[in-house]
Amino acid sequence: MRFVALLLLCLGTVLPVRAAEFTLESVDQIVYLHGAWRFRAGDDMRWADPSYNHGPWDNILVPRDWRRQGHEDLTGFAWYRAEVHINGLEQGRSLVHPLGISLGRVHSAYELYLGGKLVGGVGRFPPDSLPVSDYKRMFSIPPDVIDDDGNMVIALRVWRHPTLGNSSTSGLYEGDFFIGPSFELTKRVWFKESLYLMLAVSYLGFGIYHLYLYARNRKLPEFLWFGISACLVAIYTLEISQWKHVVGWSSELPYLLHKKIEHGIIYVLPAFGLELLRCLLGVQPPNWARAYQAGFVLFSLVAVLIPGYDILVHTLFVWQIYVIPGLFATLVVVVWSAARGNQEARTMTVGWAVLLFCALNDIVVAQGAVQHPRLLSFGFAAILITMAVSLANRFTRIYTHLDGEVQRRTEELERSNERLVEAASLDKLTGLVNRVGFADRVEKEIARSGRSGRGFVVMMGDIDSFKTCNERYGEACGDHALQQVAEFLSTQLREVDIIARWGGAEFIFLLPETTLEGGTTLAEKLRSNLECKLFNHQGTLLSFTITIGVAAYSVGMRLEDCVARADTALYAGKRSGRNQVVVSGDDSMALEGELPSSA
Repeated sequence: MRFVALLLLCLGTVLPVRAAEFTLESVDQIVYLHGAWRFRAGDDMRWADPSYNHGPWDNILVPRDWRRQGHEDLTGFAWYRAEVHINGLEQGRSLVHPLGISLGRVHSAYELYLGGKLVGGVGRFPPDSLPVSDYKRMFSIPPDVIDDDGNMVIALRVWRHPTLGNSSTSGLYEGDFFIGPSFELTKRVWFKESLYLMLAVSYLGFGIYHLYLYARNRKLPEFLWFGISACLVAIYTLEISQWKHVVGWSSELPYLLHKKIEHGIIYVLPAFGLELLRCLLGVQPPNWARAYQAGFVLFSLVAVLIPGYDILVHTLFVWQIYVIPGLFATLVVVVWSAARGNQEARTMTVGWAVLLFCALNDIVVAQGAVQHPRLLSFGFAAILITMAVSLANRFTRIYTHLDGEVQRRTEELERSNERLVEAASLDKLTGLVNRVGFADRVEKEIARSGRSGRGFVVMMGDIDSFKTCNERYGEACGDHALQQVAEFLSTQLREVDIIARWGGAEFIFLLPETTLEGGTTLAEKLRSNLECKLFNHQGTLLSFTITIGVAAYSVGMRLEDCVARADTALYAGKRSGRNQVVVSGDDSMALEGELPSSA
């Protein structure tokens, strides 16, 4: 039904339509009252009577502005009528939640008659008139307005303010009109309205937070303009929703005051937005741009300060025309700045494009030219989100800039200290860490082991008979061979393992998070691989063997004791023939032949 109604809205100005007769197949069904209704200009209370014959009346589409359907100059009173047939009436009358009818936006005031009975309305008719154009009401359907056959006649007496002329909408112009169970209608209406409430709360939170940031640092004016803009958008979002009619003090305010607030905010918002954009992009606008910006402030003051509803009607369309070139110009400036490398502009381009689309959509909808949801609140959401990101980026850059010099000098000092420490902790011959460097790394590993509760393994290795190499081939050959051996041993270890030159031809190893069994296996791998490796020095092939002592470190042990145990195991292996791995402890043994305990 809703799709058909939308199709009729598109074709209504071209094709003739028949007045719709709506049917509820069951009392649990929700039916949209969109489509063709009967319509007649004028005012006669007999037209509320369900027996009145409205056959000769004109057909008109709902929801749609009657000015777009051949009644361009019509102001004052007009009537809408439609018939509804309700199946399952007896069941419906016994429901806990009765049937209801929900009406969208109607301009400027109306009374609703069901079965000839007045059930409610919105606004007031002359002489004490009160236009109310955006109140979406739901009315309960009294059982006695439905005849015995389940038929009910809906009659709407609508009044349009004469001041509106051709500058505003008229009649049943926008929103959803449907009939069904009251409880389900309420859920459907307020589910949509809850989205506006969430948006308003989000905007308000954005605004207060950025105003707080500005209060902490008055050198950030962009945070001030963003905070004010976000708070104004929050209030505007509530004003265009239904919450203003039902929430506490807001529902007690005169409707005219609500409209003054709504128009005053939307008129002045572009001025704040342009000021925020100027701060973000770092541009100085020319005088004519400042004058254009001041024009929005003037619009707002005129709308708020001049008494009455008429001034809002007369200024709205003029303001819409006034704001359009500014929206396009702003988008061009943002895109141009983004193309020149401005980071804030790159972030905001999408937001401003979305805002421009939403603003144009709402302007066209406000004129009754199309039937489409109003999107300006979502356009504000897009621009506020992108601006918030831009402000966050700006804040980050400012903080980085203020801290930059200190940070750079600190880093330079740290690098100098690191180079000094590194130079003092490296063995110049092999490039491995020396005893000092090894001690520093072991302290960190002990601290980590204390936190995790897992120990590590320390190994002491000594190249067998290395003194013979020096005596036979010279110290230059010995130094070169020691470099090659150190490099080879390093390649056999994991990245987390540590190898250091302990002195002479001795090396010490630290194996983090390794068990005694795992350390013994690695030690045997080193011994076996080194034994098979040949090293070349000026055509002379050299081979070496290594003896390794292995000891496990457990939490609470002194490092000196662990190193001493590994050293003791090493020299036990030396005494037992070299080229072997010896494990320290009560159950120690050489992996090549048994040895007595070295502990």
